[in-house]
Amino acid sequence: MDIFSVRNTRDKRHKVINICGIKIKFRRKTKKKTLKYEPYGLIVDTTLLCNNNCSFCWRKNFPDYLKELNSKYKNKTMSFDIFKKIIDDACQYEHITWFTCCGPMGDPMLNSKIEKFYEYAHSKKHFKWISVNTNGYVLDKKDLSILLNSINEFSISVDSIDIDTYEKIHGHRDLDKVINNIKKCVEYKKKNGALAAIVVRFTENELNRGQIDEFAEFFKEIGVDEVHYAQEHSFAGVKEEYNDEETMRECPHPHGLINFDFLGNLTTCCINWHLVPIFGNIKNKTIKQMWESRQKLKWNDKTRFNTKPCNNCSGAGEKIKGEVRSRRIKFH
Repeated sequence: MDIFSVRNTRDKRHKVINICGIKIKFRRKTKKKTLKYEPYGLIVDTTLLCNNNCSFCWRKNFPDYLKELNSKYKNKTMSFDIFKKIIDDACQYEHITWFTCCGPMGDPMLNSKIEKFYEYAHSKKHFKWISVNTNGYVLDKKDLSILLNSINEFSISVDSIDIDTYEKIHGHRDLDKVINNIKKCVEYKKKNGALAAIVVRFTENELNRGQIDEFAEFFKEIGVDEVHYAQEHSFAGVKEEYNDEETMRECPHPHGLINFDFLGNLTTCCINWHLVPIFGNIKNKTIKQMWESRQKLKWNDKTRFNTKPCNNCSGAGEKIKGEVRSRRIKFH
């Protein structure tokens, strides 16, 4: 199963987008503006802040770089005005149908205004699918009535139900707190109804290998809608043993996804924690100006194959080292 893929229907009147197993079909229109390559997704990474220290993340593996960024940027979260400008611009393009506030730099729930961000994106009635992925640690402090009714897929990364394994992966032992927060989401949805599918994520790595069956059964009993299983990623140089030139070259991000970092820069992808290259800032350029700039087009088709982050990555292709990267275990 592809992580991200796009295909036209036979009559070429519709597009079908596959995002981690979620298929979105929409009818082509000709009146709205279009961008080169017709990118289907928008990713806005709104914060540098995080409260976990995950084993497969750049934050744990490159502490000096994290210290440098924390020292360099006083404002570590995107302003709502910048976010609004991105969303308003993106909604001109009917082929941009998927949106998320996830990215490589931090956890979206550490953005103190994340409810406002998602509520605004949902209110535009433009995106066919809106999602989020979080570690779930601060969900007890969030307004679930807004989040669960502004998002189609609410995904929480847990990765293990064994406390010792969880600590090795996430850097803390508050697994019970996270599980209770997931239960609150499930209980809210059962009592009030909600737009969001509640999904728990399991990223398999050397610490939790062989635990997926027990993990899935545990969360099935709790009442989540599904478990999303994924293979560990090289994460643009964090886990170089997973680097794969073939899947890197298959990666659809350069042509299919528009990515903004927490500063409002248009960057390469949701894996690029290096924060370079950038192709302009939404403060003084439009998405079209940046996306179709000579610099971006050259990078897409030539430069990226020989420079970071791409030449030190496994990309978002279908497989890693010959193994299927992602599958979904659905309960409802």
